[in-house]
Amino acid sequence: MKDTVLTQSPVLIIGTGLLGTSIALRLRRAGVSVHLEDASPVAAALARDLGAGSLDPVADPKLVIVAIPPDVTAPAVRSALERFPNAVVSDVASVKDQIRLELEGHPGFERWVGSHPMAGKERSGAIAADADLFVGRPWVIAANERTSAAAIGTVRTLAVDMGGAVVMLDSAEHDHAVALVSHMPQVMSSLVASALRDAPAQALDLAGQGLRDVTRIAESDPLLWTSIISGNRQQIAGVLRGISARLGALVSALDRQGGGLDRISSVIADGNRGVARIPGKHGGARASYAEVIVLIPDEPGMLGKLFAEIGDIGVNIEDLEMEHSAKQQVGRVILKVNPQQGLPLERGLEERGWRVVRTENRQPLVIAIDGPSGSGKSTVARRVADELGLSYLDTGAMYRAATWWALHEGIDLDDEESVLRATQNMPLSIDLDPRDQRFVCADSDITGAIRTSDLAKVVSKVAVNLAVRAELVGMQQAIIAEETTPSGHSQGRGIVVEGRDITTVVAPDAPVRVLLTASEEARLARRAKENLGNADRQAIEATRDEVLRRDRDDSTVSNFTVAEDGVTTIDSSNMTIDDVVDTVISLIPEAYRD
Repeated sequence: MKDTVLTQSPVLIIGTGLLGTSIALRLRRAGVSVHLEDASPVAAALARDLGAGSLDPVADPKLVIVAIPPDVTAPAVRSALERFPNAVVSDVASVKDQIRLELEGHPGFERWVGSHPMAGKERSGAIAADADLFVGRPWVIAANERTSAAAIGTVRTLAVDMGGAVVMLDSAEHDHAVALVSHMPQVMSSLVASALRDAPAQALDLAGQGLRDVTRIAESDPLLWTSIISGNRQQIAGVLRGISARLGALVSALDRQGGGLDRISSVIADGNRGVARIPGKHGGARASYAEVIVLIPDEPGMLGKLFAEIGDIGVNIEDLEMEHSAKQQVGRVILKVNPQQGLPLERGLEERGWRVVRTENRQPLVIAIDGPSGSGKSTVARRVADELGLSYLDTGAMYRAATWWALHEGIDLDDEESVLRATQNMPLSIDLDPRDQRFVCADSDITGAIRTSDLAKVVSKVAVNLAVRAELVGMQQAIIAEETTPSGHSQGRGIVVEGRDITTVVAPDAPVRVLLTASEEARLARRAKENLGNADRQAIEATRDEVLRRDRDDSTVSNFTVAEDGVTTIDSSNMTIDDVVDTVISLIPEAYRD
């Protein structure tokens, strides 16, 4: 921790539960003088005994942190502002807008900074505290227009020193966000777990990891969560209302004898898309990992031995899950590694005597093809997908579809916010058949309409809209996730995806990433033949503006001319389509081959 106001002056923490004590322990580790207060003398004494700070009164702290339940936070903040007129006062409650409303008229309002570290545990209290609880976790600062810059700076320093990643949101944005990603999951987990209260013992004996995953957070503190949910009731109600409507539609579909299959499939598919939008472990796009399943005896030291031998093999574990077999002294460790390391890890563990469960199907394959206009991306991608029996997605056509929809709705393409809203509400469905990819929007087949020269002249206005790009990237990643997970119509075999940003933004972890390029002459000739039926001089000149202008415009927001690390460049200028297709297929790692 740098030499800041936090190290130079005492800090008072009001509330010695999980969050308050965890903050105190990290501050104490950095040499900060920490003083503790709690309505419960027993809780305060426990935090003190754990090394979190002193129970001695403090006269002039420069920072006061209120870490108590949301329903009593506002009075405690108000009291702290009055007791310590020179202090910045922050709270870490998980609800912000109601607290803001209660404090708005207070004369010390500008010294209050609402904040919320997105970290916690199922266990509560000081005994569960951890000085590293906040490392790598988002820490929301919900300042307002009246908050002083100095106060914001102090709390930002606190968040950074705790190891958190600062996120600036206003209080209403924060409350809606946590309703979605924290409060709703808690309610749903508790509802699922409550259905088990009267379940027969023989049914519970069949419980697997799926049930444990869904109900893991249902053991949370009822009093604390009553306070949290009550404080954010409107936002949570809005989220649950949407879920209730979808649930009601599903129940109605299930009640129809022999019907409702589309509704069932839609629910599962929508879930796939939602999961695909959850950021990966480092906050970026979700990575696609190979899974290696190892049976491990339930004996001391076996897990440590497994990890040591994985290190000897030279493979990095990106993530892992553990499952326990019912009434057996054996467990399953599911190791998630980079796709190219899956097969070497399996072989290395088997050579060392571990029992590796080999799945019948190989890992789903993602092939990402990027490159400038006219390089042959679409033709090659369709051929590769057809030969391998994979799905196919032309992401460039999605930008054309968004452009068509915005024009259809009468939206000015220069109005970036309106185009974004239209894209978010676009009723688009895509057939991923490589032999006949179809685009349907609002029950209209627009496959031909999005290929017109008039639309091609304006599509760059949508393609360079960064907010639209982010929205479409999310849609594309959701489609990839769905096509690599066996469910519904998809067999989970994989997908070939082509277009801008594919190798770097949309599918940066794809096992096969290709930058397909060609000379300007070759690209113009191909596009002229595709659009006009021939490649004579007149046709090439008629095509020149479309190809070169589109590349020039898109290059302002996307790199598709220079391959990044791990991306294979294929110059197709003097290659036949068959040669290019064979070259792409030759890049597929052994782990993905039948």
